[in-house]
Amino acid sequence: MGWCVMATRGAIVWEGASPIDGAPIVVIVTGLSGRASSNRKTGDMAQTWILRSDVDPIAAMRDNGDRSICGDCPLRGVTVDGKRTGRACYVNVGQAPLSVWRAYARGSYPRMSPEDVAPLLEGRAIRLGAYGDPGMVPLSVWESLVSRARVWTGYTHQWRRIDRAYARLVMASADSVADRRAARARGYRSFYVVPADSNLGRFSRVMECASTRERNPLSCADCGACAGTRNGATVGAVDVVIRAHGTGAKFVGA
Repeated sequence: MGWCVMATRGAIVWEGASPIDGAPIVVIVTGLSGRASSNRKTGDMAQTWILRSDVDPIAAMRDNGDRSICGDCPLRGVTVDGKRTGRACYVNVGQAPLSVWRAYARGSYPRMSPEDVAPLLEGRAIRLGAYGDPGMVPLSVWESLVSRARVWTGYTHQWRRIDRAYARLVMASADSVADRRAARARGYRSFYVVPADSNLGRFSRVMECASTRERNPLSCADCGACAGTRNGATVGAVDVVIRAHGTGAKFVGA
């Protein structure tokens, strides 16, 4: 079976150590041929998963090992005495992340370089970090993966500590007005999550996430606004704002 056929389900494109704590992590790309996703919000996008390679994502979260792939993201919550508290992240790790990790553990994915995967993404859309933070992975991996893609999306909570060059590809995840200002000062556009009842009219130089607006919604694959700065400039560029949603919305403050 040729690698192009094998890659239908996905491929391992990078394995290495977490810059946070040195734990082993892996990047897996899924949806490399055919329709990648039926998710109405994201649209048809190939997905990348940043996972601990030594333990499944549920076990990692139980022991706070998800810090290796998410850093100190305020949305991930923390496990204390076996109980997870304060989790505002919308990702259900017991669903797609666990399924992808189990396939990885079974040896279902071939190993391919990001450069070899890039042609399979020609003219397509790719999501950098369907789970996990892109800032945990060398920038060169992402540069190769998006090199022939039509559009991509990506978000990082690590924007204060990683190289500012990541701003070309990903948005800074902002959780306050101060975050948004600081991110722009570092050369990032921001993706700003606000409480569900927020009046978006009070924000300047922003656009509402097109996938959640009531009129004329667009999928991420069709919108493409969350692709960092692309040309390295933030002057005149707008940030993207979204109301908190999902089961963790109650943990998002003003």
